Amino acid sequence: MSPTMPNGNAPQRTDDGELLSALLVSEVPSRQGQLRPARMRSTTQQQQIALRGFRLRNWVDRALHLAERALVLAAVVAFGYWLVDGPVRDWLHTRQSQGIVWAGEGRATPTPPISLPGVPLAQGAAAMGSAPALPFTRPDTPAAAPAGALPRDQFLVPQAVIGAAIVDNPLPLRLSMPSIGADMDVREIFVINEEWEVAEYAAGYHHGTALPGNIGNSVFSGHAGLRGAVFKDLGRLNPGDEIIVETSRWRYVYRVRSSTSVWPTQIEVMSPTPTATLTLITCTNWDTQRLVVVADLVDARPLS
Repeated sequence: MSPTMPNGNAPQRTDDGELLSALLVSEVPSRQGQLRPARMRSTTQQQQIALRGFRLRNWVDRALHLAERALVLAAVVAFGYWLVDGPVRDWLHTRQSQGIVWAGEGRATPTPPISLPGVPLAQGAAAMGSAPALPFTRPDTPAAAPAGALPRDQFLVPQAVIGAAIVDNPLPLRLSMPSIGADMDVREIFVINEEWEVAEYAAGYHHGTALPGNIGNSVFSGHAGLRGAVFKDLGRLNPGDEIIVETSRWRYVYRVRSSTSVWPTQIEVMSPTPTATLTLITCTNWDTQRLVVVADLVDARPLS
C-alpha cells in the first residue's frame, strides 16, 4: 500500500534525483556581460525608448500634413474644372453641332448673313494707336457688344427677307488653310473691357480692321487650346502656303509671307498696311507670347 500525504492526496511521482543530477553534470551556458534586471514598461514607453534617436512629430508636421491634403484637393478640383470646362465642353459642342440635321436633307448649311442698310463697316485701323494689347485667349471674357454697336441678333444672325435680293455682305464668313487641313467659321469680335474678345469655336475677325480683299490689314485671331482650338496648328504654316477667306459673294486667296512670335504689347502687328494684308494671331509659348502669321493677297474671285 502506497504512502499518502497528510492531506490525503497521493504524492507526485517526480524523480527529483535524476533532474538534479542532470543539472549538475550539464555545462553552464556562457554569457557575455552582466545581465540587467528586467523591467516592465508600457507600449508607449517602449516606443519612446526605441525612437529616441528619431524626431517625433510636432505641430509643424501636422500642419504640413494638412497643407499637403489641401493642395491635393485643390489640384483635383482644378483638374476637374479644366476637364469639364475644356475637353468635355468641346466634345459636347462637337456633338451638338453634328446633331443639327434637317429632316431628310442631311447636314444643315448656314445661310450667309445679310448686311443691314445704314450699318457702318469700318475699313482700316485708324484708331490702332489706342488699341489694347494683342488678344488674349481667355475663356472667361464676356461676349457682349460694345457701346454703340448693333446687337448681334440684328447684325450677324441670318435674316429672312421675303421678296428681297440678298445684299452682298463684305464681312468674312469662312476661313480655311488647306495646307494644315483647317476650315472654320468666322465671327466678328470687339474690344470688351479694354481687351479683345476671342471667338469660341470660330476664328474672330477684329472689328475695325480692313475688310478682306481691301487695302489694309485684315486681322483674325483664334484659340490655340480650348474652345475649338481653331488655330492650334497655325505654327505649321510655311511661307508660300495659301489662306482662303470667303465672304457671302467673294473668295480671297492670301499667301503666307512670314510667321513670328511677339509679345502681347507689340500691337504694331495690327497696324494698317499699304497693301491688302492678312494677319492671324494666336497664343504660343504657354500663353506668354503671340504667334503672328502675315499673308499677302494674291487672288480674288466671285463665288459661283
